[in-house]
Amino acid sequence: MTRRALLISASILCGLASAYCFLWIFSAASLASGFCGNSFSLFAEHLRCRQVHFAMILTVLFLLLCVYLGWRAARTGHRPAA
Repeated sequence: MTRRALLISASILCGLASAYCFLWIFSAASLASGFCGNSFSLFAEHLRCRQVHFAMILTVLFLLLCVYLGWRAARTGHRPAA
């Protein structure tokens, strides 16, 4: 595979991971709403109350990585005219 194809594949994979983490936000909030009393915190005592923030952070990180890899794939193969 060429470098461009690898970058595009990695970008798509990161986009799918970001979408999965986005859905995880709603799932974690729904499961933890009763247990945590709708009080979610990154520094909560119980892991269940922290999962919502973990999912939000991972969503943003994977989305940024997806955009960066897509940008690198678009720039790969473009050479300035000599």
